[in-house]
Amino acid sequence: MSQDEENTAKMDRRTALKVGVAASSAVLLGLPESSHAEPAPPAGSGRIVRVHLPGMRGKNFPHAAAAKTAVDKAVMTFAGASDFGSAWKKYVKPDDRVGIKINVLGGKLAATNVEVVEAIVAGVRAAGVPDENILIFDQFGGSIRSCRYTWQDKPGKLRCLNHEALGFASDWTTAGPAKGKLAKTLTWCTAVISVPVIKDHGKAGVTCALKNMAMGCVEQPHLLHQDIHNTIPQFYNHEDLRGRVRLIVADGSFAQYDGGPKQNPSAISTHDSIYVTTDPVAMDAIARELIDALRVKNKMRSLEKSGRPATFIENAAALGLGIADLSKIKVETVELPAFSPTVSAAPIFDY
Repeated sequence: MSQDEENTAKMDRRTALKVGVAASSAVLLGLPESSHAEPAPPAGSGRIVRVHLPGMRGKNFPHAAAAKTAVDKAVMTFAGASDFGSAWKKYVKPDDRVGIKINVLGGKLAATNVEVVEAIVAGVRAAGVPDENILIFDQFGGSIRSCRYTWQDKPGKLRCLNHEALGFASDWTTAGPAKGKLAKTLTWCTAVISVPVIKDHGKAGVTCALKNMAMGCVEQPHLLHQDIHNTIPQFYNHEDLRGRVRLIVADGSFAQYDGGPKQNPSAISTHDSIYVTTDPVAMDAIARELIDALRVKNKMRSLEKSGRPATFIENAAALGLGIADLSKIKVETVELPAFSPTVSAAPIFDY
C-alpha cells in the first residue's frame, strides 16, 4: 500500500469507518428566467459513498472508461440501485431541467474533469432527461474552453455555457451577510448535480461542495469573500441554491493540498476516487481531512495552523446544512480492482 493510500485508509477508518452571448440569449432560446425546484433530497445525513479505483487517473486526467466505472458504481451504491439508470432516476426526472455545476476556475489540472462529467451526463440521459434539458455550466467561458470542455449553445442540444451567456437576475439575492445576483444558468435548472473538486483555498481553507455552489453561481463572487466563513453557508442555505442540488458527485481523481484555488502541479496528489453524497457539509469535512493528511505527509502545517481553518464547515453545520463532526460521518468505501487502460473510449458528448 502506498503512503497516499495508507493516509486515505486512516481517514476512512476515522470517519466511518468574457465569452458567450448577451443575456438576451435566454429570451432567444425560449428559456425561463427562473424556475421553482422540487425539494432537494434531505442533506445532513452524514452519509458518503467513496469509490476507490486505483489507476483511474492517468498522467494528468482520468481514463474515460475508469471514470465511468467509478461514477456508476458510486451513484448506484449511494442510491441502492442495481443499474445506473435506476440509480439516477432517484435524483432526476425526465421533465427536469438538469444543470451540472462544474468547477473549472483553477486551470485544467485542477478542474472538474470532462471524463467524470461525461459519466454523469450518461446517467442523466439514462434517467430520461433529453439533451435539450441538460446544461453544463460554470462562471467563465474561457475557463470552460481551457479545461477541455466545448462551449456550445445550440438549441435542442446538450449545452455547455458560462453564466454571461444567459445573464444574471435583475434583483439581488441576500442571505445573512451574503449578497449576489444569481446566474440564470442556475435559475433555469430545476435540478442540479454539483461536481466539485477537492482543493485547498487561500482564504476559505477548502473549496469543495459548499463553495462550488455558494460562490460559483453568482455575478461578482468576490463580493462574498469579505466574510467568507459566514457567506458560504448563508448563501448555500438560500432555497434557490440548496433547493436545487439533488446530488453531489465530487471528482476525487486528484486532491490539491496547497496553492489553491489555482492549479499547483507540485501539490496535486492522485486520489483515484469518486465521492457521492447529498450532504455538502460532510463532503467538505472529509475534503478538509484529506487535504490536512496530504499536508502532513508533505511536511506542511495543517490548514488551521496555516491560518486557514475552514470554519465555514462548522458554520454550515450550525445552520442544519449537514454534519461536520467526523465521528458522525459515515463513509462507505468501495474498493474496485485496479484499472488497466486498453483502448481509449470516444467521448459521449454529442453537441
